[in-house]
Amino acid sequence: MNITLLGAGAIGALWAIKLTQQQHNLQLWTRNSETETTLHFSELTSSTTTDNYHFNCNDPHALAASELLIVTVKAFQVITALTPLLPHLSTDCVVVIMHNGIGSQQQVQQLLPHNPIIYATTSQAAFKPTPTTIQHTGLGQTWLGAINEQAQAQSHIAGLFNAALSPSQWHTTIYQPLWQKLAINCAINPLTAINQCSNGDLAHSCYHSPLDSICFEVAQVMTAEGFSTTPQQLRHQVDTVIKATANNYSSMNRDIYHHRLTEIDYISGYLVQQAQRHHINTPVNQQLWQAIKHRESQDHE
Repeated sequence: MNITLLGAGAIGALWAIKLTQQQHNLQLWTRNSETETTLHFSELTSSTTTDNYHFNCNDPHALAASELLIVTVKAFQVITALTPLLPHLSTDCVVVIMHNGIGSQQQVQQLLPHNPIIYATTSQAAFKPTPTTIQHTGLGQTWLGAINEQAQAQSHIAGLFNAALSPSQWHTTIYQPLWQKLAINCAINPLTAINQCSNGDLAHSCYHSPLDSICFEVAQVMTAEGFSTTPQQLRHQVDTVIKATANNYSSMNRDIYHHRLTEIDYISGYLVQQAQRHHINTPVNQQLWQAIKHRESQDHE
């Protein structure tokens, strides 16, 4: 397929390289006006061997010919990043949005009323030690699903993703895995960002009580939203991720470390807003949301 990928951060670059390995014709759309770039990639199985991948960038003609646009910018950047592409984007182009959190869906549907829109969530992990160096650091499930009528017939896109990086599957109710990922992000991201610790550090006993409280609150909201779960189920999933990604730093940890804006409004913030709709009290998640917002305000006064 002809593909444009918007947002070549760690996860975006990982998908770009993996799709290129499948012989797709892929260009990158970046923040600057470069016309080409080379990425240096280390596979999960070999941290010592680096392969070079050359990409064309920012070609409006290639964008106009794209059958698939993959957007991997942060949640709060989606609309700003997409808007300049609109004059060149075919209404037949399938748009896949992949970011942490929930909350951009309505705006994207308003911005792209005719395009098939798919949302995706992934537990694949990648690390970008330099702007052009990518390391694949962990395997995980990727889910894709339609959020508008036009995308209902696009389940074959999941097969394309699966061929590039498995396991990738289609979900008929994409909000379910989005909420599952949100629950994990609510637990891990703000705690690791505030305490500037690795995911594995959350296994220490001092974090047991806040993790229990977060999972209790999230389970209440998820159930009210129609996705039945229990605090125990969520805590088990969180503990599994903490163990599996023990040496990793969450994206929010890195954002705070580098004095960047985070996706907290689309993670803890989204949870608190939905809780208020259902008249559910979520004091721990609200406190974490405010703590990260305070940290951001100090960095961006």
